[in-house]
Amino acid sequence: MYLSKLKQARKGLSTIASIFMLLLMFAAMTGLLVAFLNYNLSAKEQMDIEHKRAQEKIELTKIEVNDQFEISNVTISNTGSIEVKIRALYEILNGETRLLFDPSDYSDSTIPPSKSLSIEIPEDIPEIPFDEQAKIVAATSRGTKTLDYIPDLVYGIVEPPTNYDPTKLYVGPLMLKFDDFFVCETDANGNPTESWQPGWIVDEKGYYAWNITVMNIDNRDLTIYRYSSFNLVPTNSPSVLSWYIDPTDQEAGEQFLRVNQTEIITYKWDSPLSGDAAKLTFSDCTCMVFLTFFGVFHEADGTETPYAQTIPFEASVTVR
Repeated sequence: MYLSKLKQARKGLSTIASIFMLLLMFAAMTGLLVAFLNYNLSAKEQMDIEHKRAQEKIELTKIEVNDQFEISNVTISNTGSIEVKIRALYEILNGETRLLFDPSDYSDSTIPPSKSLSIEIPEDIPEIPFDEQAKIVAATSRGTKTLDYIPDLVYGIVEPPTNYDPTKLYVGPLMLKFDDFFVCETDANGNPTESWQPGWIVDEKGYYAWNITVMNIDNRDLTIYRYSSFNLVPTNSPSVLSWYIDPTDQEAGEQFLRVNQTEIITYKWDSPLSGDAAKLTFSDCTCMVFLTFFGVFHEADGTETPYAQTIPFEASVTVR
């Protein structure tokens, strides 16, 4: 009788163990199925994000500065095929990246395709001094960043005169003469060591000064400040070398450009009125030329209007 009951108990335990094992296997299979579905869902979401990121393309097309040469607003253009939302503005300087602010915290920062958005720098954000060596970068909510692009600092547009000369470049209030573009070698203090030569070809590394001929074709006199610069950008590298102006008024650090007056602008300093000549360190390359101007217009009523502009010189310098 006892043995019979023992056998029945063993059968019961065996049945319970089998059921328990089945439950464990079912739970394990369910867990694997859930994990597989979650993985597929995450993979699909990631693929959707990557697909949308591939359709995003934004450019920083304009930077505006105030009369203290601090950035007052930037313009972002959506050149992609889908709507984007700008979530961050960064500054990259000397290899360090600094978050400036999130534009979406202050206003609607969405940009439809083929549209642009002007983003004002909020008053509660610390001042952002304009530095041509720094790069301002915007990023979308999906992490897409602005393409490498040299933004314009445009004050306005002036139509070329009717007697247009193709050897001259008319951009904003200035007319640049391509034929009058020169370079000369200097010592470390900026003193010329040779005569001025055409600036299209430079034979070797060293200290150099550049000059260009301009005419103010606006209807207002213009003063440019010591922050104005001449910039070489190699076509095979993201590097930039800058030469700052040697203004005619050394004490004030300014150069006055009277209406319809032809003037020569000389560039030779490695920073504004530093007293140290800028050095050419590139070799065996072709460089694009960009001119950056900062200053003020002198209005007829005696007031001053800030002026800032970047001009691609539509020319290149060959460094041998």
